[in-house]
Amino acid sequence: MGVELPAWAHGPSLALVAVFIYTTWVFVGYDITVFLAGLGNIPAELYDAARVDGARGWALFRHITVPLLSPTTFFLSIITVIGTFKAFNHIYVMTMGGPGTATTTASIYIFRQLYEYNRYGYSAALSFILFSVILVLTIVQNRVAGRRVVYE
Repeated sequence: MGVELPAWAHGPSLALVAVFIYTTWVFVGYDITVFLAGLGNIPAELYDAARVDGARGWALFRHITVPLLSPTTFFLSIITVIGTFKAFNHIYVMTMGGPGTATTTASIYIFRQLYEYNRYGYSAALSFILFSVILVLTIVQNRVAGRRVVYE
């Protein structure tokens, strides 16, 4: 269109920013929907009882909303960690892992090893390693954050 882009717009850092903006845009709607469902499950009687005891805005949020949304937050944090490691579709469509390797994730690297270089065993081993890393991180996250989840 005849518009000259500035030099900083041609580098790999902008590709990473574009992927970040897209990912945020796509997943914020899902996260908000899940949080709204979690908010809908908090009984109004708890807020009413806290107001009778003298609690107001910030205290209601801190002592009722946040603890009772902890299962929702815990679920979304696990899904986000797993999704981050699996990120493939939107990055491959947008940048194919480029420019250079600026947006190459583990999934894209495994895909290239399998389909571009026909390294079946290597890509299978990498997939198992990726699975193991995700499993370990999920277990650690479950043990660390699981203690702070309130189900009542």
